[in-house]
Amino acid sequence: MNNKIKDFFKISEEDILMIVLFFMSFSIGIWRNYRQLWLENAGFDVQSISRILSVALICSAIISFIISIYSTRVKVKNVILMTGIFKAFAMMLLLLTENTYIIKVCMLICVMCETTFSIAFYPLLTTINKTDEAFRKQALINYLAKDAGVIVCGLLIGVTVANIVFDYNSCLFLAMISTILSVIFLLLFEQNKNYNKKNVLPLKKALRNLKKSKVNNYFLFTQLIVNIPYGMIFGLVMIILTNYIGFSVSVASIFIILCNLAGSFACSLFNRYGTNLSVRASTIIKYGSRVIAYIIAFLIPNALSFIIAMIVAHISTRILDNKVNGTYINRIDTNSQFLFGNIRYFTLSLGEGIGTYLAGYLLEISLKTLFLGASVLTILQIMMFLNLDKIRDK
Repeated sequence: MNNKIKDFFKISEEDILMIVLFFMSFSIGIWRNYRQLWLENAGFDVQSISRILSVALICSAIISFIISIYSTRVKVKNVILMTGIFKAFAMMLLLLTENTYIIKVCMLICVMCETTFSIAFYPLLTTINKTDEAFRKQALINYLAKDAGVIVCGLLIGVTVANIVFDYNSCLFLAMISTILSVIFLLLFEQNKNYNKKNVLPLKKALRNLKKSKVNNYFLFTQLIVNIPYGMIFGLVMIILTNYIGFSVSVASIFIILCNLAGSFACSLFNRYGTNLSVRASTIIKYGSRVIAYIIAFLIPNALSFIIAMIVAHISTRILDNKVNGTYINRIDTNSQFLFGNIRYFTLSLGEGIGTYLAGYLLEISLKTLFLGASVLTILQIMMFLNLDKIRDK
């Protein structure tokens, strides 16, 4: 039956996976950005929202670590399929319940499922096509679909159609439908039967290879520190833009998209003209620009300085990553990359969870205090990266 459908529409297994990625990324783009406002609309305060999301991110980190342990024994398609089903079911419950406990559990499930999908999708794609072109294609679809989710809901919020107002529940419903469509298309996918994992190292041997490198260990620790200030700024980004800067939801959505586009454009410029930049110089440009913007936002606390700080934060996340992080990621052997990627995701999610948790408390004081905290931690990460560069050169 599956083959007849694919033959009728003339789509390949790779095309099916790209469709799966589009619908899931579209759903993630919607729900990752608007769940903060949905929770606020449901009666949760900023501190409660930060705690819910931070716990969910930390649990996601634990899930990613567990996946690392069993990465050579699980069927990746089944993992992704289960995440889609659980996520859709959790979203359905969110639409139907007002129970605080159930809401918290469902939020936890949604974030964990998004994390698991992000970890597992590319390994599944490599069973069909493991080329640079396939990697670039899936990365482009992932970015475009997430941005589309943000902008579609941002423009529709408050719009009335046939006496029905598009609100945060509508965003949730749209994200749920997109998740269900992703699951349906994944059912059509048939994994390459000739694929095997003979090139994947046993877990203990892979861990030993990673542990014996001082550079690898230090780099993983920097990833934890890097994502704490990231979580402080981006963990509650929609709440910051709407409640503290004063944007409407539509303007905030467009603002995020424009910042992402500017970041992508800046990234392409650095990729073209910044090839001779050292890791040290790239670190100072990428993170030093944030420190300056954050300190200005603290010293001159007004809407303009806050907006500039947010713009710089968005753009700097997309530039020079190939220099600052890619230099160390590419040191890892190919047969250890999946395990290393999962462990790195563990540290990143843990750091973002801590940052999101801190954001709730700092925002209760003031927005400028949040930027002060983020600037201090960003200075720390610059020092760590510069020291890491010294170790690498030895």
